[in-house]
Amino acid sequence: MSAPGCAARRSQESEDPTTPDTSPADKHYDVAVGSFHNGMFEDAKLQLDRALRADPDHADSYYLRGLLLLNEGRTMVDAVESDQCLTDDASDLQRRRAEQLHAQARESFVAAAEHYPEGAAGRGRAQNSLAVVDLFFHDHEGAIEDSRAALEQRFYADRYSALANLGWAYYNLGDLVSATNELRQAVLLNPDFCVARYRLAQVYLDTDQLEAALEQAQQVVEDPRCPIQDAHRIAGVARLRLGDEAGAREAFGTCVSLAPRSCLARDCSRFLGTDDSAGDAIARSAP
Repeated sequence: MSAPGCAARRSQESEDPTTPDTSPADKHYDVAVGSFHNGMFEDAKLQLDRALRADPDHADSYYLRGLLLLNEGRTMVDAVESDQCLTDDASDLQRRRAEQLHAQARESFVAAAEHYPEGAAGRGRAQNSLAVVDLFFHDHEGAIEDSRAALEQRFYADRYSALANLGWAYYNLGDLVSATNELRQAVLLNPDFCVARYRLAQVYLDTDQLEAALEQAQQVVEDPRCPIQDAHRIAGVARLRLGDEAGAREAFGTCVSLAPRSCLARDCSRFLGTDDSAGDAIARSAP
């Protein structure tokens, strides 16, 4: 996932928000953006509700509300999978709640896309965010459609993000050629976008291009801005298949140490055991 970027203001909102020409909806939206960046999410929701009451067509407010719901849902999933690997009834309830939040986020992103003008950057962001939701629900055909719709928006600048989602959707459908093509483009457009590199490393691993997989994974694990635990697993599997057992064990050990109670740590721990089949096991996990 890639995760979507923060809400951007429309071109007509670039003026001083204190001027008389600023609409009430814009004013509430401005406050909501500040609350969002300061982690005051409930206040941000309150301000967005006020903005949408003042202007039911306020596209930026729909988009930011979608981001809030999406982040809340992902936080719940992380709590029961990335922070701890829980399988009890309470964790199942949290997962269902996360699904509800993602569904609500989808509704907000759809509304945002409908209210942004054709070709606008905001419409591209909203449609790419829909692709993120599609991937969460394993609707890979929908993710392809929404990613492509984002790429068609003339002023949408973050094309690398949509390409990364498009490539990952192809990967999950088993079209590794298309996945490789789209993910390579994403990395070329933004070499610092570690989600695309991680996903490309997984595709290379699945196509037995071990040196290429290791190269991409290493660039992710060596970048402090990219805390993707699963990249260490990919590096470990690639090293193991290349015969570097010591390097593989180090990579798997780091994978475990980054989040010892996560579901992914359990996968990485299997490679540190003595099971002869461990080297053939690949635990797939998306960021």
